[in-house]
Amino acid sequence: MMRILILVRNFVPGYNQVINGDWNVAAIAHRAYDLEGKTVGTVGAGRIGRLLLQRLKPFNCNLLYHDRLKMDSDLESQIGAKFEKDLDAMLPKCDIIVINMPLTEKTAGMFNKEKIVKLKKGVLIVNNARGAIMDTQAVADTCSSGHIAGYSGDVWFPQPAPKDHPWCYMPNQAMTPHISGTTIDAQDLQTSFVQEYVFFV
Repeated sequence: MMRILILVRNFVPGYNQVINGDWNVAAIAHRAYDLEGKTVGTVGAGRIGRLLLQRLKPFNCNLLYHDRLKMDSDLESQIGAKFEKDLDAMLPKCDIIVINMPLTEKTAGMFNKEKIVKLKKGVLIVNNARGAIMDTQAVADTCSSGHIAGYSGDVWFPQPAPKDHPWCYMPNQAMTPHISGTTIDAQDLQTSFVQEYVFFV
């Protein structure tokens, strides 16, 4: 959710203005949008994908999902998401695409140049999965051309990312190191789990 909002509201350039001592609201606003009314599609609707859709519901988005399995109809109705069996049919409908699927032989390099150019011009992409699902250079090139209006994630290929990785220098990105699971709370939870496991064993 945070990464979606950072891209939609054009947060990073606004932050950089403050760091640089600038003040140019128009330069930020011309790329800032409301999330309400946008079509958001998740590629993969397992535990993380479903939780994302549930959190998006209050923003009054048009919610789509593609997965091997269709959700239970009651859950689908509760979330307000529509199942898209054909990924290639879903992608051009989306203003925002969130990738939540595992990396497999089938998904490696799935988002190559040919697939990306079929996306809606100005699409925002958030990758919560693995960097290798994306064609690295194709993402960099289409961010530079403006076809992808913003890209965010904390997954890279390879990891750690080399200093000359193309994603470090492409425009309109909000990339971080792979930090999603490294909060203090997450570490405390993991420690508690290990302690409980050792106790019961």
